[in-house]
Amino acid sequence: MIAIIAAIVVVIVVVAVVVVVVEEKRPTTTTSKDVEFYTWWATEGKVALDKLAPAFHNATGYTLQPYVSPGAGGSNAIYAILSLIEAGKPPATFQVHFGPAMLSYVEAAPNGINSFVNMGPVAEQMNLTNNSLPEVIEAGEFNGHLLSLPVDLHQGAQLYFNPQLLKKYNVPIPTNLSTLISDTKTLESDGVTPWIIPGGDGGWDQLNVWEDIFLALAGNKMYDEFMYGTLNMSNPTVANTINETSDIYSLFQNDSYSGEQSMTWTQAISEVTSGQVAFQVNGNWYTNYAYDFLNVTNYPAVAPYTSWTNISLMSEDFPNTSQYFVMVTDSVAVPTGSTQTAGLIFAKYFASWAGQMVFTKWKAVTFYDNVTTDYFNTPAQWYSYQLAKSTPGNDWVYQLSDGGLFAGPLASAESAMASFSESFTPSSSSSTFQGAVSVLDASLKQVLSSEEQQWMSANSLGLGYMGSPGHPFGGYLPPWANTSANATVTAHATSDYHTNSRNADNVQYVYMSPFGLSFLENMVTLAVPKA
Repeated sequence: MIAIIAAIVVVIVVVAVVVVVVEEKRPTTTTSKDVEFYTWWATEGKVALDKLAPAFHNATGYTLQPYVSPGAGGSNAIYAILSLIEAGKPPATFQVHFGPAMLSYVEAAPNGINSFVNMGPVAEQMNLTNNSLPEVIEAGEFNGHLLSLPVDLHQGAQLYFNPQLLKKYNVPIPTNLSTLISDTKTLESDGVTPWIIPGGDGGWDQLNVWEDIFLALAGNKMYDEFMYGTLNMSNPTVANTINETSDIYSLFQNDSYSGEQSMTWTQAISEVTSGQVAFQVNGNWYTNYAYDFLNVTNYPAVAPYTSWTNISLMSEDFPNTSQYFVMVTDSVAVPTGSTQTAGLIFAKYFASWAGQMVFTKWKAVTFYDNVTTDYFNTPAQWYSYQLAKSTPGNDWVYQLSDGGLFAGPLASAESAMASFSESFTPSSSSSTFQGAVSVLDASLKQVLSSEEQQWMSANSLGLGYMGSPGHPFGGYLPPWANTSANATVTAHATSDYHTNSRNADNVQYVYMSPFGLSFLENMVTLAVPKA
């Protein structure tokens, strides 16, 4: 009990310090024409945002005032924003992933869903629900409630490689998991470092690799069950899949770059483009970073590019996942209050066709479904957009590491993967590795339990699944929402798909803090330096 009380006290202090520090650093809005925007875009996202800001000012007369809190996948910004919201001092607008990540803010807000502008009527007024890829809108809805506006469409689960390196050592482009494993072993035997899995992002990169292997082995149903926390790890099939995922991950980790522990994902890219390392996993924001900062153009691993000899960066869907579109969508949420008018003007411009043409040229692709001319900076972006348009709705999943988990479970999953990766080496005994696997399994069970609890809390607020009645995201419904009213319809079956109104009901919501005991304990773990 003393330990628990001490942990809670530490976390209260940590959260208080976060609020104080952020308050001291947050930009000062000097006029009613300034719009404060909290974001984690510090690299390729900042380049794209810097292109958007003057266009926004010219179109509206408002001036964007970004506050950047760097960190892969928003790992720092998420908790700073959560702390401000729980303290009743939300930013005017902020970046948030679609997927359950948004629900963490709802559960932290003193007035729940009423603390945020209802974007359902806004999207209808903008005609987004008719002109967008329906899966994108579904990923941001919770039982029909849209709480933020989308501003891009990213594709996760991408394998990056230098095709000239593979040709030099006569290994094929790995279009399936077996070939990727074989390539890894062949390159290692030839003295080439097959993998780079950076350790400087707090476990985010490791989770990227692990979740992609898991999707390749498990398919989208188990992946969706992980997202909702309902995956039964006691089921023999599930347990075997989890164990195989960790085994394959360990092969890639053991054959990875020796200097990666302190590197971030952006620092690792040049090791791939220069031919020092064969493979790196990431989302397609990697493409924009390489273009913006390394002057390297990424190409999809399709003809005619696969026969070109002057390409140093190529990407493909992670082997055995090409059936699925693994999405990540950034969005803008607007808290209610004195700054909501300006915040909504920014969100609407960002999500508009005009805003999309500026921003997504430099980052990700657009979610509008009517693009017929390639306006993107790289061939890989255009290819990703075409894949999004052609992938059936039931084959979409939301990437776990970038919005697919609530804030607490995400932090726990990243921490677990970082610890797992540090628990064994190529020379470790079988018993040491199996011990590390057992610890990881126990951690994943806790992640799943916490994730399910968070979803149950959301369900009690009427926000219990992604999508709207009749249109669940990816065609999947969690058990608590699997009713005839929410049953799946055939994706894209009619031309007026997603034209039904999604205005949020006027319901009073009970405030529920996201800082449960497991989340607090995890925050203490992250806050206290390792011995």
